[in-house]
Amino acid sequence: MNYESRTHVDLHVIDAIDDKSLKCWGSEADALRTRLVGTKINIYGHRATNVASFVETVGAIRTFRRSYIHARHAVPYIHISCHGRKDALILGESEKISWSVLSEALLPLLETTDYHVALSLSSCWGYHGGTLAYVMSRKYRKKRPYYSLVGPLKKERIPDLFDTFAEFYRQLLGNFRSLKKTIRIANEVNAAKLDYTKGSQIQY
Repeated sequence: MNYESRTHVDLHVIDAIDDKSLKCWGSEADALRTRLVGTKINIYGHRATNVASFVETVGAIRTFRRSYIHARHAVPYIHISCHGRKDALILGESEKISWSVLSEALLPLLETTDYHVALSLSSCWGYHGGTLAYVMSRKYRKKRPYYSLVGPLKKERIPDLFDTFAEFYRQLLGNFRSLKKTIRIANEVNAAKLDYTKGSQIQY
């Protein structure tokens, strides 16, 4: 996706981590703002503590900007900060959201943007969110569970994810580098390692 050509690219950070981790490490939205000070990246913070509040947050993001219906002009970038397992994300204190439930929660936003939603999963095993490609319901008009998905391949420390994702967004949304080059640069200079997949490249 050519982020440079869009009038608006909004980075929506959903802090869905448990209270103890939030108190210890702080909000990831705040961490990214601090690390990306001086850039022109638009960062909007949200809080979700369970599946219900997560669905509400996605709904709020969907109506955040009317021009999201014109993906050539404006797109939301969704960043989810929480704990994770290979088979699911963990919201708040301990509520699991499976990949199939996450898929259904994201569908209204995908429909609004004509399936131009990039996802970052800042959680342990976040890259396994690629499973979204294989749990789509028949409600999906297109076989595209996301425009792109970025996340770590294994367990990572929360502050290390803050650092790597900050560099990731600096390169992708600040310097407008390609996704492949962005991942390489972010991984070279930080401890947490990310990988990516694109929805258009999935083979069924």
